[in-house]
Amino acid sequence: MAGKSRLNLTPISEEHASVLRGALKVGIEKEALRVTPDASISQHPHPEALGQALTHKYITTDFAEAQLEFITPAESHMPTALETLLNLHVFTAKALPQNELLWNASMPPAINGEDEITIATYGNCNAARIKTLYRQGLAYRYGKTMQTISGIHYNFSLPNEFWELLRKQQHDKRAMQEFRSDGYLALIRNLQRHGWLLLYLFGASPVLDSSYVNQKVEGLEPLGDHSLAGEFATSLRMSDLGYSSVVQGKLDIHFNSMKDYLQGLRSALATSEKLYEDIGLLEGGSYKQINTHQLQLENELYGSARPKRVARNGERPIEALCHQGVEYIELRSLDINPFLRVGIDEEQINFLNTFLVLMSLLQSPAISGEEQRALQAQQLLVAREGRRPGLKMPAIENTPTLKNAGHDILAKAREVALLLDGGVAADHVQAVEDQLAKLEDVQKTPSAMVLERAKHYGSWQDFVQALSKAQTDNFRAMTLDIDEQRHQQAMVAQSRVAHAQMEAGAEQDFDQFLHNQYGIACPQQSN
Repeated sequence: MAGKSRLNLTPISEEHASVLRGALKVGIEKEALRVTPDASISQHPHPEALGQALTHKYITTDFAEAQLEFITPAESHMPTALETLLNLHVFTAKALPQNELLWNASMPPAINGEDEITIATYGNCNAARIKTLYRQGLAYRYGKTMQTISGIHYNFSLPNEFWELLRKQQHDKRAMQEFRSDGYLALIRNLQRHGWLLLYLFGASPVLDSSYVNQKVEGLEPLGDHSLAGEFATSLRMSDLGYSSVVQGKLDIHFNSMKDYLQGLRSALATSEKLYEDIGLLEGGSYKQINTHQLQLENELYGSARPKRVARNGERPIEALCHQGVEYIELRSLDINPFLRVGIDEEQINFLNTFLVLMSLLQSPAISGEEQRALQAQQLLVAREGRRPGLKMPAIENTPTLKNAGHDILAKAREVALLLDGGVAADHVQAVEDQLAKLEDVQKTPSAMVLERAKHYGSWQDFVQALSKAQTDNFRAMTLDIDEQRHQQAMVAQSRVAHAQMEAGAEQDFDQFLHNQYGIACPQQSN
C-alpha cells in the first residue's frame, strides 16, 4: 500500500484556536484572458489605462500579453480580500476596450494556432527583459497554448503566534524559523495526500475547446462540434492535459525537509536537460530561453502547492527560503469557477481556510518517492474520473471509495471548523456542510454544473462566452466609490513612475545581468 489516510489530529487548546480566529492570512492571485466578443484571444497590448504590468502591485500579466493577473494583498478579513478582488475586476473591465471581455474560466477559448498568442512584454530594462525571456523559454518548452490555462493561486499563512504555541506544546527545541518551515512542509505533504478532495469539490474544467488538442484524447468525447468533455472529469486543468511536463515528472524534489526540498530545487535549477539543449540557447544573437536547465527559474516548478516567502529586493526566491524559511504556502490546484463573478466566493474561502488548518494539524510522516508517485497518480485519477460512481482511491489504506474517503476528511474538517467558529457552528461549519452535500449529490459539484450547462448550450465555448459577457457587462455597470476610484488611479500612476525610473536607470549588460542574477546563489543547508 503506497500510503495511509493518517487522519490523526494534533490536539490544540482554545488558546491555539483563539490565535487562529481572525489571524489567518490569505492572498488571492486570479488570472483572466482578455477576449473579443467572438471569444478569440485579444491581439491588443495590455491596456494603457491599467498602468505598467511590470510595476503595478495588483494588476499585471501572466504568460500572455492578453492574460491578466489580479493580485490581492495578504488579508486576514476574508470579505475584504474578496472585495479587493472584485474592485480590481470592476476597474479593469471599465478600462478595457468595449469589444473585450474577461474570460472567466480556466481552460482557454478556441485558439487557431499559437501565432494568436502573444507573449507578455514589460519594457526594455533588464527586469522587463528577463520576464519576457522566461516566458519565451516556456513557449519553446511547453508550447504557448498550455500556458494560456488560467487558475486561482491561493496564498495562505498561519500566524506566527500559532506556530510558537504549537512549538511550546510539543516541547520542540528547534529554532522558530525551522519549526515553522517544517510545519508548512508537513502541510504540503498532507495536501499531496488529501488535496484530491479539492479537485472533486471545486474542479470546474471538465470540458475544453477541441482546438486545445490536435488529436483524439482517450477519455474525452465530443460535445457538439467544437468541444471535448470528460463525462466524469473534475479538472482537466489539473490533469495530464493541463500543466504537465515530462521533464518535471522525473525531478527529485520532495517536501520531507527544507534540506531535501532546497537541494532538489537547486539541482533542477542547475542541471542541464537534453530536451532543452536541443531547443538551443541562442538564435540569431537572441536568447530563446534563460538557460537549458530543468527549471529556468523557481516559478517554473509545477505542482499543486509550493512553499513561499516574499523575497527582498534583488533576492532570488530560493535564497529567500534558504535564509528566512517558509512564510506561507501557495495552493495552485484551484480552477476558476465560471459561475462566480471573480471565480471564487466566501464559502469556498471559509472551507479552504478550514481545510488548510486541518492539513497543518494532521500527522504528516515523510513521503517516499514511491508514495509520492502513487499520490500524483491518484490526483490525476480524480482530475479525470472524480465523478465516476463508486470510484476507488488506490493510494489510501483499504482502498475506500472517493465518497467514503471524502467523508472521513470532512468529519475532521468539521472539528476544525467548529474551533474556527468559536465553538458555535457558523460560517466555517456551514462551509464544510456545503461540501458534504457535494459528496452526497455529485450534481452539486461545479464540474457537473459546467458540463450540464455546456451540454445545454451545445458548446463549452458558447456557454463560457455568454457567461463572461454577462459578468463583464455587470462589472462595467458597477460603480466604484470615490475613494476606491482614487486608489486604483493612484496605483496606475505609481506603476508608471516606477516603470519610468527602471527604464531610465543605468544597468549592466544583459548578458552580465543573466550571469550575475541567475546563477545558483543559495548557500548549502546545514539542517
